[in-house]
Amino acid sequence: MKSIDVFLARAISPSSVRADGPLTDPRSYGVYRLPGNATGRSFRFGNHPIRMLELEREFGACKLEYLFRRREDARAVALHLSGAGI
Repeated sequence: MKSIDVFLARAISPSSVRADGPLTDPRSYGVYRLPGNATGRSFRFGNHPIRMLELEREFGACKLEYLFRRREDARAVALHLSGAGI
C-alpha cells in the first residue's frame, strides 16, 4: 500500500492547465471537498472542471482540494481523505 504522501507529491497547480472546452488541457482530475451538510463521502473526484460543476449543482458548493494528471491518483486521495483507505 502506498503512502498518501506519494500521491500528494504528484498534485499539480490549477494554473498548470488551461480550459479546453468542458475539460482542461492537459486533462486533469480534481479532488473536491463537499460542504459539511453533504451526506456520504465528504471527498469526491473526477474530470476537472466538469465534476466540480456537477458537485456544485448537486450539493450547492464544493472546493477543489487537489488536482492531478492521473485519474488513479485523484481516486486514491479522495478515498483516503474520505476514510475509505487506498
